[in-house]
Amino acid sequence: MKAMLFAVSIAFAVPAAAQSMEPGEWEFTSNLSSSVMPKPQTAVSTQCISKEDAQDPTRFSGTDQAKDCKVTPGARTPESYSWTVSCPEQGLSGEGKLRFGRGTIVGDVRMVMDMQGQKMEMLSHTSGRLLGPCKTK
Repeated sequence: MKAMLFAVSIAFAVPAAAQSMEPGEWEFTSNLSSSVMPKPQTAVSTQCISKEDAQDPTRFSGTDQAKDCKVTPGARTPESYSWTVSCPEQGLSGEGKLRFGRGTIVGDVRMVMDMQGQKMEMLSHTSGRLLGPCKTK
């Protein structure tokens, strides 16, 4: 279950980041914490974001991991973007906000899960940095 929650939290932060991303090789570091986990979970990933991907975040958002989820855009400025999310089949709801800088992204997602009448809160903090041009394969 922790892996699913971690994947869902990352899946919502990365596509929103594309709203103001530069194409290139990006490194994302995500930390997920919750009162039900003994310690925060950390994941680091590297991803090539093409110009097309940056313009259409559904191309790399990982939404197949959270098919029943609906993301509703919120306020957007040149420096930030916010959204809410609802996943009724999984009992998840939440909100997130990203802040943009040149070649950097910092975001926080707060999710609440209803597990058999008990509420569980999860906090995800994701930071991304542009490493440079995409590496050739």
